Formats: sequence, C-alpha cells, structure tokens
Amino acid sequence: MLLAEERSTMAQQPPWKLFKDGLPARWSLSILSMFGFVFLYALRFNISQALIAMTGNATAFCNGSINSSDDTVPAEFDWDKNSIGLIQSAFFYGYTVMSLPGGWLAGRFGSKRVIGVAMFLNAGLCLATPAVATLGPQPLIALRVVQGLTQAPFYPAMHRMFGRWAPQADVGALSSVSYSGPYVGNIISYLLGGYLSEHGFGAHHGQTYCGANWPSVFYIFGILAAGWTVLWLLLAADTPALHPRISDAERSYIENNLASDNVDPEDRTGDEPYALIDILPFVACMPASTREKSRVPWRAILCSGPVWAMCFSLLTFDYGMYTLMTNVPTYLKDVEGLDITSSGIFSALPFLVMWIMTLVAGAWTGLPIVQRNLSFTVQRKLLTVVGSIIPAAFLVLAGYAKTTTLVITYITLSAGISGFQMVGSGINHIDLAPRYADVLMGFSNTWGSLGGVLAPYLAAALTPSHSAKEWRVVFYVTGVLFVAGAVVFMFLGSAKRQWWSEGRPPITGRPAIGTYRVITRQMNDPSEDDDDERSTDGDLSYMPPTYEEGN
Repeated sequence: MLLAEERSTMAQQPPWKLFKDGLPARWSLSILSMFGFVFLYALRFNISQALIAMTGNATAFCNGSINSSDDTVPAEFDWDKNSIGLIQSAFFYGYTVMSLPGGWLAGRFGSKRVIGVAMFLNAGLCLATPAVATLGPQPLIALRVVQGLTQAPFYPAMHRMFGRWAPQADVGALSSVSYSGPYVGNIISYLLGGYLSEHGFGAHHGQTYCGANWPSVFYIFGILAAGWTVLWLLLAADTPALHPRISDAERSYIENNLASDNVDPEDRTGDEPYALIDILPFVACMPASTREKSRVPWRAILCSGPVWAMCFSLLTFDYGMYTLMTNVPTYLKDVEGLDITSSGIFSALPFLVMWIMTLVAGAWTGLPIVQRNLSFTVQRKLLTVVGSIIPAAFLVLAGYAKTTTLVITYITLSAGISGFQMVGSGINHIDLAPRYADVLMGFSNTWGSLGGVLAPYLAAALTPSHSAKEWRVVFYVTGVLFVAGAVVFMFLGSAKRQWWSEGRPPITGRPAIGTYRVITRQMNDPSEDDDDERSTDGDLSYMPPTYEEGN
C-alpha cells in the first residue's frame, strides 16, 4: 500500500508524465473505448443523413447544388414528416426504457461482456436496416426501438469501468478521451453518410438518382462496428486485477487512488452482481425491510440535490445535442438550401470542434496548477457553466444570422464549446459515488434520453413551413434549456463524495449534520480545507447515525 503522501504526489502528476514507460493500461482502455463510442454514435445517427437521401422530398441532390426541376426524380420512400420524425426519435424510446436495466446488466455480467454484446447486436441491426426499410416505416421504427434497447447499457457499463479504472486525479482526462468518441462518430456519420449515399453501393431496384446508394451507409458502419467488437473482447478487462498486461506499479497506483472510501482494493475488483431490486428506484418508497434488501441506497439517491442537479443538467445538455444531431442536417437543407454532401460536411463541423474542446477540457483538468488551486466541484461547475451559457448565446445568434457562413459559424461555436460540459456534469457520477457510477449513469441517462425523444418531435411541431423564423424558435428553446441546466447545476451541483457512496454510513466517530471526515484515506482535493470529507450537501434524507465514541 502506498502512503497518502506518495499517492497524493502521483495523483497530481499530469497524465503525459505517466507515458514514459509506454502506454499505460488505463489509457489504452480509454482510447479503445473512445473508438467504441465512435462506432456507437455512428450507428445511432447515420440514419439522420441517410433519411435525406431515402426520402429526398422528390428532389435529387447532386454536384453541390439542388438540381433543376428537370432533374428531379421521385423519392424512393414517400414518407411524411411525422413518420420521419418518429423514425428519428424511436431509438430513444428503447434507450429510455433500458437505461436503468443497463446498469444492472453491467453489474450482473460485467462491463466488458455487456459492452461487447451491445455493440455486436447494434452492428447486426445496422446491417439489417436497408432490408427492413423496404418493408415500410413501421418495421423501421420497430428496428430503431430495438437498437435503442441494445445501446442503452453502453454508457452505464463504461461508467462502471471508469469507477474501477480511473484514479480521482485522472477521471477528467481519461473520461474526456473516451467520451469524445461520440463527437467523432457524428463527424464520420455526417461526412461519410452524404458521400456514401451518392458514391457508395447497394442501390435498391436499379435506382440511379443521387443518394440511391444510401444502403452502403449502414453496411460500412455495421461492418466496422463488428470489427471493433472483436478487438474489445480481446483487449479490454473489467478491472486492473483482471488485465493480463498491466504493470504491478500501475495496478497499485490505480487501486490506491480510486475515488472510493472504506473499500478494500480487492472488493473494488470483484463486487457482487446487482440483484434486480437494486435497479428499481421505487424501492425507496417501500418499507424498510424491503429497502434493506437492495444494495443501492435509492432513498438517499432520490433525495440528493447534487444527483438531481446532475440529471437536470444532462437532460438539458442532451436535448441540445440531440437537436443539433438530428435536426441540423434538415435545417441546412430546408433553410440554407445545401445539397446532401455539403449538408453532411457542415453538419460534421460542429462535432469536430466539440471533440477538440472536450479533449482540451480534459487536459485542463489534468494540469497541476488546476488541481492545486481548484477543487473538483469548482472544476465541474466551471466547465458546465461555460459549456452551457456560451453555446446558448451562439445558438440564438444562429437564428438571426443573415448568411449561411454566419449560421454555420455560430452553430459550430455553440456545439463546440458545449463539449466542455462533457467533462463537467457529464462525468459527475464518478465524483458523487464511484461505487454506483453505473446505476447513477443509467438513472441520469433515463432522464437525458427524454431529450432525444422530445427534440425531433418539438422541432417538427415548431417548423411546419420549414422557415427561418420557425427554426429561430427551435434555437431559442434549446438556448433557454442550456441556461436553465447551467443555473441548476451551479447552485445544487457538487463533486464531493456523497455520504451514501459506499452503501453504508462512514465509520468515523460521532458525525454531525453537514460533512464527514474519513480518516481511512485522504482524498486529494487540495483546494478545500477538508479534502477528505464526504458531503451531505443538498441531501434531504440525511439523518446522522448514532455512534459510540472512539468507533
């Protein structure tokens, strides 16, 4: 075991100082998971670009401009706008239903297996999409619901992994690399989606119009995702103790610097699987005899102000992101008159900047000067506020821009700077309770996925005529929600370890209402007077237990 002083010194080292002996196992896991998220989001959103080619509004898009009426051809699928909106949002019905059970699956069967199976199933569904689409919109909607069901466990399972792999000081940097993958996935799906629709393969029934090769969008991404699944099952491990190539020094560093108190290192690598009752929030309303059967402290979680602040922040963030992901291609086509390829290129640009900003935010949290002078709470709040308020302003400005160049610039800046929030409230689950990071991620994802359900519907309802004035309202609504999420997280959010994070009260003398001092291990949060405290901030359920002096 490392002494507290030695652990503190190691925890404050910037990530790049730890690469001198080769790529550490935790960083190889972070990079591998990043590519997993790339393909996960490519499979999730490739349909947004493909739908433009599939439906086409009876117009062929070629050569950088909308063709004249003489060149128009009938759309391959004559689906109305409501059907298209339902196809886009159907994914999130399944995703919402399965978010909490996804955390249970990760605890029951292990993150490695759950992630591998989830990606494999998604790859198969993606490959089947062109064939199912020919059957009509209803079968395609059903497929998208199933795809949402199978993707939902991915995030909770990855959060569970980082709860066992990421030392407290490395959480921001490791998570920023891994969770930047979705933005790269969007970039690839938008760029390749438009290009493959025009220049790919797989056109149905001899169709020759521009965009007829849209099936290749699903074939290419499905094959790539299946290939990643093989690499994941060969190279990943649920915990440092199960990793065949990790060094003893790195394993010791991780296990002695995990953001978890009063837990033996061996317990961290082999928690008991969750029972079904452990993932049911309504157990908090049941009698004490029933609540005691659950190993997840749901009553404390549901009464925790920081948990609800995190959930609301992520709900507003997800609504904004899904608005951009699912509706920007349509906006650029309807209002700005861009062709399918140009629409894909300019739709990808915001996510390129977002990917860069997420990595910048993660690197910023790893700077020694930041770790010495800013608490984890201040870091998370600062990144969340910057990643919400500034994007809201740029999004509103986009609605009033007079030129296509300004519109694209404002949308790009809005989406790009919002990447800061991914390293703010987006990883707050690991701060509050690493032991239950998977459950908290599933819980917050349930709320966040509502944004994915609402965004396409609300955009369709607010833009019946596809006019710039109508889209301005869409941007206003999204901007207001961004600001609301930032304000709530600013006042109620926290990155302090919660008193219920270990599943039992702390064993540290007679506690008082407020905060606990944990004497078994010092948490490295040097900007606060009591770095090793666990917080009851915002907790409406807290009743201090009774202890004998000296316990």
